[in-house]
Amino acid sequence: MINKTEEEMEAKAYTEVNYIINEMSEEMKNKIPKDIIENIKARMDKNYDFYIEDDDFENVELLEDTEKILSVLYTDYFATDEEKAIIKNKEKMIEEEKESGIENIKLNELFTRKQDKVIEHHDLTVVKKEKWYQKIKNILIKIFRRNND
Repeated sequence: MINKTEEEMEAKAYTEVNYIINEMSEEMKNKIPKDIIENIKARMDKNYDFYIEDDDFENVELLEDTEKILSVLYTDYFATDEEKAIIKNKEKMIEEEKESGIENIKLNELFTRKQDKVIEHHDLTVVKKEKWYQKIKNILIKIFRRNND
């Protein structure tokens, strides 16, 4: 169940996505089906004022949901077949890593329950990588720059 804050953030994300779509060239906009654009407009927050300065487009902080929606739009309507294959493989790898991590946790829990002695757990070091949808955002920024130049 989505709470009020999540709904508000989602509506703001659709507002940001709508703004970005409106900044696209007509050629790019036409690649997105009209019903998708209408759905985005219907779900946006009409009271949320979002604007990006032309010279600040590269540094703008978008909501995480905005980046996710843009990545789906990019994958579905702008990416080449080769890019789509790369994205799908990356998504599959991420899903497999998540499943593997869950299985390892369950095995560790099972193992520790069966042991009478305390087993020391080590914290995993987290390596911060650029999120896949952040990479897609950066690609979109490059496309917009080319269209605006």
